[in-house]
Amino acid sequence: MAGPEDITFFSAVDRTKEPDFFKRFLDEGNKLPGIVASKPIILGGLRLNGGEKVLDAGCGLGDDAFEIARLVGNQGRVVGVDVSETMISEARRRDAAHDLTVEFEVGDAQALRFADATFDACRTERMLMHVPDAERAFAEMVRVIRRGGRLSVFDFDWETQIIDSPYIQTTRQITRSFCDSFKNGWIGRRLPRLFRQHAMTDVSVTPQTIIINYPFLELLLGGHLTRAQQAGVVSSADAERWWTNLREAHEAGTFIYAVTALIVAGTKS
Repeated sequence: MAGPEDITFFSAVDRTKEPDFFKRFLDEGNKLPGIVASKPIILGGLRLNGGEKVLDAGCGLGDDAFEIARLVGNQGRVVGVDVSETMISEARRRDAAHDLTVEFEVGDAQALRFADATFDACRTERMLMHVPDAERAFAEMVRVIRRGGRLSVFDFDWETQIIDSPYIQTTRQITRSFCDSFKNGWIGRRLPRLFRQHAMTDVSVTPQTIIINYPFLELLLGGHLTRAQQAGVVSSADAERWWTNLREAHEAGTFIYAVTALIVAGTKS
């Protein structure tokens, strides 16, 4: 089984062979029930009342920025920043279909161009796992929100993948190599510490188990599985046997794959 791109390359979307694959991946991922259920929790962590200035760091296709814009209204301001030209171009294209005030720009979360205390709130979702220096990006998000402002973060801990397979060793080889292929595969478990290291107060920690269906797993793991075989992490025979079993489980209605994310929010003191 092979996918066209490895999703652990999200920090270099514009340099991949098929940037549009990543747009489709995000759209399909946002349909997962666990992700849908997480969105209001992330947004609730910002405690928006209307009129706020909000940053969406790693905004991707812009859909979450649109939702924030609806909440803050005409008196507010929403800025979406993403490192990918591909993502920002698509976000701007989608923005044309909305009667909303959202600004989108290409930028590096590790070096935001905004002055200290520019925003009342900041959110980021599934970004820090891809950033070369996650702690620097976190510090930048804290820097650009005002005292009393809110930060809400969602990210995965890829060491927590669970998958029902009779091939235990192959499962461990694939899931561990997938976790380690991310720049920050353990970022989920690190989030509470980062909030407290930056003296954030009123910190909430909400774990979410995201169940992933078989069609989405093909997008999620296909590209990495190809690369893992090329790197000798797992043999082609073992990988094929493992994937065939998952496909058969899907057809039999017994397939299960899940991973844990943490949603952490807090106030800048």
